[in-house]
Amino acid sequence: MPKVKITHDNEWFDATISAWLEKGDLTGAMDVITRDGQPETLLAVVRSYTDFNVWYSNGRTYTKYQTAFSALGAAIDRMNPEHRPLNDQWIE
Repeated sequence: MPKVKITHDNEWFDATISAWLEKGDLTGAMDVITRDGQPETLLAVVRSYTDFNVWYSNGRTYTKYQTAFSALGAAIDRMNPEHRPLNDQWIE
């Protein structure tokens, strides 16, 4: 299994969320993970649209899952101000 690369860049983080939103499917593209050697430190990350072994973080670290997931939600809201559905499977 290849190593995963995490790039800490808020602009790429937002741009990648935007790309996934354009595709219409955020399922599996975002997560909150722990850092190697620092299990008490969390990162909010989004998977690269073009290379699934690359993830982007917003450059911040968190100590609570609630705060990290809130950061992901805020990023989605910034990139999706019209509140389009996040997954075409949820459209009724």
